[in-house]
Formats: sequence, C-alpha cells, structure tokens
Amino acid sequence: MDQGTMDADCIALLPGVLTFLADPKQSLPDDTCLEKLLDWLTNIINEDDDRNLLDQQPCLLEFISSMCASKTTDPIILSFTLKLTGLLAATERGFSRLEERGVVQEAFACKAEAEGDGGGGGVRAQWGEASVRCGWLLGLRALLQHHPAMLFISQRGLTKLILQLQRDKSLFVAAAANQLLAHILNFPHPPMTEQQQQQQQQGTAQENGSSGPECNTATVTAEIVGHVGEALVSQEHFRVLQALRLLALSLPGCGAPLLGSVWRGALGPLEVLLEAGMNKLSLPIMEVLHAASTTELFSQSDARVEELMRATLRVGEPKTAIQCASAITRLQHCSEPLKRLAVGIVLQPLEFITGSPLQILPNGSGDAKQANSHQPALREQLCQKSQCISLLSLSLSSVAELSLANSLFVDASVEAVTGAVLQLLKVGLGQSPSPSPPNKAYIQLIGCSRVQRCGLDALISLSSCEGVRCLRQEVLDLLHQCLQHPDSDPTVLQKTLQALLKWICLDSSDCSEKTHFLTQSLFPALMKRVCDMHWEVRDSTLEFITQLIVNSSDSVAFSGALRGSGIVSLLLACLDDSEGYVRASAISALGQAVTAAQHQGETNTNSHHSLPEEVLTRLLAILAQDTEGFPRRAVLKTVTSWLSRPRPPPDLDQSLSALLTLGIDDFDWEVKVHTLELAEMVMDKTLSRGSLTEALERLQEYGVFGVLFKGLLDCDRPVAQKACQLLLKLREVLEVKGESAGSPPGDTPTFHLQSHQWGEDLLRKCKGVNGDSDWPREGVPAGDWPKGEEVSLREVVGRLDLEGMRQALARSSDHAMASPRSLMEDILAVAQRSDDNAVDCY
Repeated sequence: MDQGTMDADCIALLPGVLTFLADPKQSLPDDTCLEKLLDWLTNIINEDDDRNLLDQQPCLLEFISSMCASKTTDPIILSFTLKLTGLLAATERGFSRLEERGVVQEAFACKAEAEGDGGGGGVRAQWGEASVRCGWLLGLRALLQHHPAMLFISQRGLTKLILQLQRDKSLFVAAAANQLLAHILNFPHPPMTEQQQQQQQQGTAQENGSSGPECNTATVTAEIVGHVGEALVSQEHFRVLQALRLLALSLPGCGAPLLGSVWRGALGPLEVLLEAGMNKLSLPIMEVLHAASTTELFSQSDARVEELMRATLRVGEPKTAIQCASAITRLQHCSEPLKRLAVGIVLQPLEFITGSPLQILPNGSGDAKQANSHQPALREQLCQKSQCISLLSLSLSSVAELSLANSLFVDASVEAVTGAVLQLLKVGLGQSPSPSPPNKAYIQLIGCSRVQRCGLDALISLSSCEGVRCLRQEVLDLLHQCLQHPDSDPTVLQKTLQALLKWICLDSSDCSEKTHFLTQSLFPALMKRVCDMHWEVRDSTLEFITQLIVNSSDSVAFSGALRGSGIVSLLLACLDDSEGYVRASAISALGQAVTAAQHQGETNTNSHHSLPEEVLTRLLAILAQDTEGFPRRAVLKTVTSWLSRPRPPPDLDQSLSALLTLGIDDFDWEVKVHTLELAEMVMDKTLSRGSLTEALERLQEYGVFGVLFKGLLDCDRPVAQKACQLLLKLREVLEVKGESAGSPPGDTPTFHLQSHQWGEDLLRKCKGVNGDSDWPREGVPAGDWPKGEEVSLREVVGRLDLEGMRQALARSSDHAMASPRSLMEDILAVAQRSDDNAVDCY
C-alpha cells in the first residue's frame, strides 16, 4: 500500500473514524481492525519521515487528548490511543508537538506522577486493565527513538514504573516491559566522559545534579542495571526469571562500556545461582550465557562466560544438563575442552542404553569426573520408561544437530556413534543388542515410535558425515528391516524411506552390491508398501520411488533393475487408487520412469516399447475424467517435465493439442495455470526452431493461441496473470523476430473471432454489457473489432493493452477488499449496522 493511495482513500475518512472511536456509546466487536489501522499509519510515517501527520490531521491531537483525559474511555480504545501516541511521537518533531499540548505527559507520565486515587486522567483510572498497561509499554517503546524521549523517561521517573511492570501478573505486560527495558539498554548513547562512566557505574549521576541527555541516559541505565543485580539475588523465582530474560534480550545489543557494566552487575549473582543448584533456572541462565557468547565478553577471561557454562552442566537433573550441553555444541566459537565435555554429556544416554563407549576422556581428568557426575541420576531415570524415552529422544536430536552442523564429535568416533544409533533402532524392532548391555532398560524401547523417529533423523544427518560409508550396507540392511516390519508406525515408515534415499545415494564403489540390494531386498519391500492399507504409506512409498528414480536415472544398472522388478506395472495399477494423493504420486513416479527409460534408450526393448504410449493414454484419461484436482495437476506437471527434456516421448507431440484443450477448460485454477506453463514450454520449444511463420502455424495447430486467450479471460486472477505474461512474451517475439525476418504485418495466423467461444468472450469483455467494459479502461482496444472478418494474431495481440491488463491484474482483489479505505468504511459502517452485522477485519 503506497502512501499516495493511503492519502487519497483515507485522509478524508480519518476524522469520522476517530469520532466514532471516541464515542463511548459505540463499540467494536473485533479490535483487530485497530491493529490494522496502526499498521497502516506506521507505514505512512516510515515511508515519509518529513510528513507531519499531526499538522495534516489536527483531529489526531484532539482524539489523543480527549481519550487520555477521560476516565470512562474503553480500555481497548485507550490502549490503541497510547500506541498511536507513541507512534506519532517517534520523531522529534512529533514528540515536540505532542509535548507542547501536554499529551505525552498525560499519556505516559500521569500514572507515575499522580498522587492518591483521585489523581491522574484516563490512564490512571484504567490502569487496572492489562490491555492499558500493555498499550502504555508498547507506546513508550515506539516513542523511544530519540534522546528527548530518553530525557522524558528520566525526568518523569518512569524507569521505576517500568521495572514494576516487569513483574506484572499479566505475562503479556511483563514481556512488553522486558522488551522496553532491553530497548532502553540498547538505546544508542552519546559518548560519555570518564566521570560520567563512573557515575553510571555508581548510580550517582542524579545525586550529583548533573544534567543533559548523557547524564539522564546514565541515570536510567544505572537504575536498570542495579535492579537486575537485586533481582538476581531475590528469593522470588519469577523476579529472578524476568531478570535473566532481560539479560538475554539486552546483552547482544549492548555497546561498550555499558556491556561491561551490565555484566559486572550480573556475574556474581549468576555464580551464586549456579552454586545453589537452581535446576529450574539452568536453561534461562544458559540463554543468558549464549547471548553473552555473541559479544566481546566471550573472549574476555575475567568475564568467565565459559566457566559459567561448565557450571550449568553440573547443575540439576540429566535432562537439563543435556539441553545445556546441546546449546553449547551449537556455539560458533567454543574451546575444545568445553565442547568435548558437552558432547560427552549429550552422548551419555545413548552410551548407557547401547553399552557402547562413544567418547574417550582421559581417566581422572576433570572433564571425565564432570561428565560422570550425572551418571547415577541418569541410570535411575533411564530405567523409567517415560524418562528414558525423553532423554534418548533429546540425545538423538542433539546428535542429528551435531551432524548437520558438521561439528562432528570431539574425541568420539562417527562410526561408533552411527553404530550406536543402529543398535538402538534394532532394539526398537525388538532385536536384542549384541553384545548385551549391562542393563535391561532397552526393553522398554521396543516399538517406541518416538525414539525410532529421532533415531532415523540422526541416521539421516549422519549420512552427510565423513567416515560413515563403511557402514553403508549395514545401515541399508537395518532400514530394509524397518521397511518390512509389520507393526511400524506410518510416520516411522516415512522417516525410514527418507533415510533410505540418503544412504542409497551415497557413492559406492561396488555397483553390483547396490544392484543386489535393490533387486533382492528393496524393490520387493517397496512393492508391498505400495499396496499398504494406509494411504499415507502408499503415498510416501510412491514419493520415495519417484526420488529414487530421479537420483539414479543415469545408472544403467538401476534402470535395468527397475525394469525387471515389476514396479512399473504396479505404478500403472496405482493410477486407479481410491485416494487422489496416491494417484498424483503414482503419476509423478511413472513420469520419472518414462524419463529414465528415454534417458537409457530403452524404448526399443519389448518390455518398454509401449510404456510412454500407455502412460500417455492413461494420463489423458485422468485429465479428462478424474474428479480430484491433485491427479490432474500432476498430469500437466509430468507432461511439462517430459517436454523440457532433450528427448521427450515420441508420441507426446500428437497429444499436446488434447492436453492443452482439456487443461484450459478444467474447473481447477491450478490445473489451468499448469496448462499455461505447458503452453509456455511448447511456445519456447517451437519458436526456437524453424522460421517464425512455420512456428506460429505449428502453435496454432496445437491450439496454443486459444489457450492463451481463454486464460486471459479467466475469472481466476493467477490464470489471467500467467496468460497475460505469455501474450506479452508472444507479442515481443512477433515484434523482434518479425522485423528481423522482414515478415509483412499480416503474415501471422488469422482468426474469425465469432467462430471461437474465446473470441466471442473477448469481444464481449472488451465492449462490456450495454457498452461499458468490465475490463479496466486501459485494457480496452481503440476502435471496434472487425465484424465478420478474420483478424490476424498480430492485430489481436497488438490491439490489446496487455501492459494495462498486467498492472490491473497485479493489484489483485486485495487492493479493494483489504485497503485502508475498506477498513475505515467498515469501522464507520458499524455506527449504522444492524445487530447481525460485524466489522470485516479479514
């Protein structure tokens, strides 16, 4: 929405809207329209910093003054007013204008300055409403964009009130207070003298009677820093938690020297909290440390960030320690000893269940002692089913993250970790580990789909690590077992297929081994799953077959194995599946099978001589008869994919006309868009070969031009947009190629418009009903179309104002239905609405 449109459509309506909102007798059934109004006003102010909306619309000032002064203002409207005030005061000019009228003080300072229950205005009277407190904070946050605003906060003593709201009973208010406090700490401060820095650290700036924006900034930040230090040593859990959240929010944006001041005030209390073993605070503390690691503090030894991270790994229960360790492994810069310790803790549940040592730490080292400190509690929890599943899932998810980040495993063998994951998946299938681990906790994991999914995710990620190719066959054998298991959950099967694709596509020097696995193990298992009773499994299997063919189409051995497996015949049978998603996936798989056969030159073999022809016949029938959109869309996408290849199926050319005709007449707009994409491919292929005249005649035989004009007249905007784009492309070709070839103006195909339905529609659209076109005026050609005469393609394309149509189509229906004018008219309509109407807030 550009600002000009906002001016033209809305400025005249704004006074009436504000009058309506100020009327206590009126009420909005939905306050989301107020948020929309704020969004648009924000866009206007951001797009033009020089615009003074208050000068253009004095009603804004009157509205804000009356709403903030009235003690009976609806809380929702008052909250909106406070946000609006902050928005308008975000520039120094706007702030000055509002301050002159006392509006800024009335909106944001009256609560802090009023004494007794009778003091203050609307904000004071409605302060008990959480929406008003939240609006106050958000408005102040929007206002704080310049130093006069910081001076206002300091002089009015608002910091104390903001700090109180940080512990508000409403979590929305408390979160907004923390965001505002972080914004204050991250506010760009002017350079301070050494004396001012000392005053900031000691919190004595105000006492010394200093003045100016630097001093006031120092006063405010010193008050916040002191509050954080006090809150961290409080006995109130929520207060401590909020202080930690504020630190995590503000540290990354703090500049020197404030960063050092904030951290010095927090360091001691953080150490005390960790020494006290506050398990519930370990993760929030880790978030603070993670934020600190993104700053210069991480490289400063006296900041002791890494020491505190080590301390979080000692505190609390195993689950918390694993979560903290996982966060440490994601750090960009981390010392090797700390990462080694974190990885060791992450791997512990996997080690305990499988009995496989995965990381070797020096005996007697501090790291070994710390890594083992959680083992008694870990063993106890892993013997409880719910805890065991939770801990293992967390460990496996962390392994997957480590693999994807290419962090590998410090002092841990990737092969050993992969072997442990395989062993865990075998347990899930009901197989006893060999050698048997020293505990029986693994028994409770049999058939656990959650652990299986996490294990398969880890296996997928591990496939990208170096050094795992030696386990390729063992992994494939296990995945084959998972695929065959009769009780596997559909989601587990889906993950199994994803893992299979990853591991099959790993480079293998032994092609015969891969072919043997495909023919003897994988293809028979896939054929069973294609017939599974769950349609989700059938669909996932077909999608896997499609991707497998795509990734192996250049392999003669794979193509031969596929041809002899019987899978292609089964894919043809899947075209009659009762589920539309499955039919669509079968079409995609068959499309790739035909492409692979073409790529390998197998069309001359007896078994595949008729495959493209048979598939094409079935696809035409589906496009004409299938009652669901997904299969019909898949048909067009498959044919377009064929045509994009250097060697499309030989029978495709004869079917293009039928495919285009059926597709553009479909009732599904996506099918029609895919039809136009096919038409574009036909255009590109045809126009790139031979003379322009021959190419145009060929395109007319295919029916491409009728498809484009039908699309242009379509009621679905995406269809008309695509057709308009292609007609513009065609017009450019006619102009460039026609001139270069010296073709006469009329040397293009001709049409008798009245003999085509699209021609009749084109005439009717251009002339409109009763002489008024229902197209935009810029889309109407000059003069009348010839009646009873043939019109050349060049004339039809040239007389249509396609640029105007493109611009009109690009605006979409949202330009009318979701515009500021529509919103304001809806708000105003509420005053006259009947009880069964409501605001359209889309």
